[in-house]
Amino acid sequence: MLFIEPVSPILPKDIDYSASPMLWVVAHTQLLFPLLLGGLILVVEFGFRLRKASIGINGDRQSLVESARNELGVLLGLLLGFTLPMALPHYEHRNQLVVDEANAIITVQERAQLLPEPFRDRILSSLGNYIPARVEFGEAALNESSLQDSVYQAKQLQSEMWQETAQMIHQSPSVVTPLFVQALGELPDLVEQRLAAEEKRIPAVIWLVVISISALTCFVVGYSMRQRFFLGMLVVPLTVAIVLSLVSELDNPRTGLVHDGQQSMRRLYLDLAAAPRPTDDKNRSIASLHDDDSGPTLHTKKQAHGR
Repeated sequence: MLFIEPVSPILPKDIDYSASPMLWVVAHTQLLFPLLLGGLILVVEFGFRLRKASIGINGDRQSLVESARNELGVLLGLLLGFTLPMALPHYEHRNQLVVDEANAIITVQERAQLLPEPFRDRILSSLGNYIPARVEFGEAALNESSLQDSVYQAKQLQSEMWQETAQMIHQSPSVVTPLFVQALGELPDLVEQRLAAEEKRIPAVIWLVVISISALTCFVVGYSMRQRFFLGMLVVPLTVAIVLSLVSELDNPRTGLVHDGQQSMRRLYLDLAAAPRPTDDKNRSIASLHDDDSGPTLHTKKQAHGR
C-alpha cells in the first residue's frame, strides 16, 4: 500500500494581515472610533463655516442643499446597513470553524483509542500537545509571534502523527486504520480553513467608499445649518463612528473587544487535562502488579526467617 506523507511547510514568522495602512487603522477600533468621530465632527464644522463665509444663499439654494443632505443621508444609511451583513457572516464562520475543529479533534482522539500499541500512546501523546497549540492560535493577538508559532507547532505535530500512522499501516494495519486516517486527514484542512477565515476581511475599497460618503454627508449637514447646533453636528458623526466600529470589531476579532468564541476548544483542553493518559494507567497497573508480586514474597521471607 502506497502511503504519501504530507510535508509541513515552514511558515513565515511575521505575516502582515493588513493590506494597507488604512486597513491597519480599521483593524484597531481604539484608533478608528476617535479618529472617525473627531474627523467627521471637524468636517461638519468645516461645512458650517463655509456656509457662513458664503453669500447669496437664498431659499431656493437652501432647499437644494437640504434635499442633497437628505438624499446623502439615505445613501449613507444603505451603505452602513450593507457593511454590517458583510462582517457578521465572517464572525459566525470563524466561530463555527472552532466548533468543527474541536469536533474533529475529539473524533481523532476517540478513534486513536482503538489503535494498536505502541502507536496508540504515541499518537495520543502528540494529540495532547496539539490541542494547546490550537488554543494558543485562537487566543493570540494579531501579528504576534505566538500566532505563527502555534501554527508551525500544529503542523509539526500533524507530521508526527502522520509518521506514526504510516508506520502503523505498514506494520499492523487493522479495520480501524482507514477510519482513523480519514479523521486525521481533516485536521490539516481545518487549520487551513481557519487561516483563510482569519485573512478574509472587508476590502479596503469598501471602507474607503463608506468613509468618503460619510465625510461628504457630514459636510453637507454642516453646510445646510443656518446656525451652530451642537446636537445636529454630533448625531451623524457619532452614528457613523459607532456603526463602523462595530463592523470593525466583527471583522477583526484579534484587535478589539469582540473576540471569536474559543469555548469548545477550551473545554476540550480541560477535558484532556483532567483525563488520565494511557501511559499513566499502564504505569499504575504495572506498579500494582509489582506490589502484588512483592507482597507475598516479602511475607514468605519473613516466615522463613521466623522458622
